[in-house]
Amino acid sequence: MRATSRGDEAKMTHRTIDTKKFLGLACALALVASGCSLSSTASDTTTTLPSVTTPSSTDTAAADSSASTSSGVQSAAERYGTETETTAPPTLTNADTITTAGLGPVRIGQTLDEAQEAAGVTFNAASTGSEKCQYYTPAAGATGASFMVVNGEVVRVDISSGPITTKSGYGIGSTKDEIKAAFGSKIQESSTSDSLTFVPVTDGDNLMRVIWELDSSGAVTSLRVGRTSDVTPKIGCSTS
Repeated sequence: MRATSRGDEAKMTHRTIDTKKFLGLACALALVASGCSLSSTASDTTTTLPSVTTPSSTDTAAADSSASTSSGVQSAAERYGTETETTAPPTLTNADTITTAGLGPVRIGQTLDEAQEAAGVTFNAASTGSEKCQYYTPAAGATGASFMVVNGEVVRVDISSGPITTKSGYGIGSTKDEIKAAFGSKIQESSTSDSLTFVPVTDGDNLMRVIWELDSSGAVTSLRVGRTSDVTPKIGCSTS
């Protein structure tokens, strides 16, 4: 009995050792296959590193744009625009005409500032004149035109050259006979036949005059418009 018991114990011990070997081998295989640990889980011992993604140029541009917007700092293009500002052409042009009111958008009675604003161009002072009476010429837009300014007010417009004519089409190069035929009794001829004066009869215009200067052949050499007292002298600012 005792021998048998010892034999059984030996067998059982051998089986236990085999079982432990088997379990150890199985666990080893399981560790290799799954990376498991007997003492802790994977989440306890494993640190997962974040993946590193290189941003594309599009993402970078979008981020820069977003940062610029959120910071409230404007770029030069945002602040000033991308288009180059251009200078507007003058309102006063050679297509404008002389009337009893003035020349195009520039009217008798306007201040110098008002006249420049209406013309859309700066007026340059002539080299002669005084603080009281001064001639000005537009920097652009009306060839041969000049404006007589007395005490800061436009009182007369002179056309000494170029294509500008009266509203009826009479300017430099027109003839005395053409003008007299067009206006009839409203025209007064000087005693020396060197000028013609248009005398309006309508209310509001009766203090205004348009004068054409003539050469010996009766052709117009210059014209002017203004109030009677200011436009009658052939040379403006001569009595100021």
